[in-house]
Amino acid sequence: MGIFSFIWLMLLVVGSLAAYLPSKHDQIDEEENHFSLYPGKKWVVLVSGSDSWRRGYRHQADVCHAYQIVKANGIPEENIILMMVDDMAYNPKNPTPGVMINRPNGTNVYEGVVVDYKGADVNSTNFLNIITGNKSAMKSIGSGKVVEGGRHDTIFINFVDHGTTGLVAFPNDFLYADQLNDAFNTMYANKSYRKMLLYIEACESGSMFDGILNDETKIFAVTAAGPRENSWGCYCEEESGPYKTCLGDSFSVSWMEDLDATLSDPSEKKKTVFNKFQTIRTKVTDSNVMAYGDFCAGHEKLSTYIGFPKTRSTLSAEPTTTEKISMSSRDVEEKHIKYQLAHNQLTKQEKEEIRKELRQNNEKRLIIDRVFNDIYSMIVNIRPEIKNEIGELQQPKNLKLTLDMFPCYRSIMNKITESCFSLPQNPYTLDRMKIFANLCVVDNQAHYLVESFVDKSCSNIPTNILNVF
Repeated sequence: MGIFSFIWLMLLVVGSLAAYLPSKHDQIDEEENHFSLYPGKKWVVLVSGSDSWRRGYRHQADVCHAYQIVKANGIPEENIILMMVDDMAYNPKNPTPGVMINRPNGTNVYEGVVVDYKGADVNSTNFLNIITGNKSAMKSIGSGKVVEGGRHDTIFINFVDHGTTGLVAFPNDFLYADQLNDAFNTMYANKSYRKMLLYIEACESGSMFDGILNDETKIFAVTAAGPRENSWGCYCEEESGPYKTCLGDSFSVSWMEDLDATLSDPSEKKKTVFNKFQTIRTKVTDSNVMAYGDFCAGHEKLSTYIGFPKTRSTLSAEPTTTEKISMSSRDVEEKHIKYQLAHNQLTKQEKEEIRKELRQNNEKRLIIDRVFNDIYSMIVNIRPEIKNEIGELQQPKNLKLTLDMFPCYRSIMNKITESCFSLPQNPYTLDRMKIFANLCVVDNQAHYLVESFVDKSCSNIPTNILNVF
């Protein structure tokens, strides 16, 4: 047989085999048919990890809005788990006690909300136990509800809070990307779900998944921002009216208002997560909405995860056509205080109190900056060669995170919290952690060196460094 005849024969064989091999679309269709026979349950976990009025109002309003959507979409209450501090609806600063809105002149998104875990129960340990179905660990805590998922079930997780490189924040602790990834691996090994969808609203939220989330575990994550950019609050300044803080977050408000405005259209039930992703990423202009993980899960219909209403939702509204007043989540607290000073009719005493708050906040910022500068200076003095790899403190290099750097990173963050000031309780610090993440990427044993520098840098600082924004 000539060489050309042999090649022709091989091509025929390969072509015949390919005709019988299932394509990606065939696999999706097969899963869809299987799911129609065994539909499983839909689980929804909604989390706001922040507290205090200016810092946390918009986050809690976002998840309350999400609660209203999934409840109206037919998700049973026993399958919805809501975790938030719940210090907004009856906060002394709330001009409408018992009412929370997520847009100007909006409906009360707090009405009928059932909070499963509130106050001090809102922490990373409880969250991980909830999503992994660790019922014994949650006994006597809040409602005790956990995700009791199975191989036919879907899970939707909506997390809204502050974040920075490789972590998202709770009021008193952090959730790191490797911890979340470990939880996902446990859930996948235990067959706790068929497919999972995550919507994450936080600064640098893409860093929780970029190069970390396995693309073969049937998990699809959509983030409000890329790995190196901030997310944005919206309906701020004069649009917030008497609330005097942003009413929502750009990504969260965009995906939910899109649903509110289109629920009367039956064709929306067939829209996939990817369809909605393309819509939302064009609406969010201040940050880049990103997608990570298993794209097969992204080709699933959104209604598979969050349900679909039989009747039009009471939250239905026309989409906002005018540009919202928005600002970086890092700046919300300071800008609203300054806006209040410039535009509100305040007494002389009220103005002085606000100026005093700003002055004290700036003084504490200087202390925090000095600590970080001292630690960084000691590092580059001992190891001058590392400076080119990690960058300057104020201009760190953009390094990709790896799973093996997190024990080092977490150890440094914990040491600073123990010896200097609480990082979770001081949002100002979040924008200054990237240099330590870089250090641990370059040398995942660097924490042994850094911990002694932390002690030296924090030996004489005040103990009242708290809630610095």
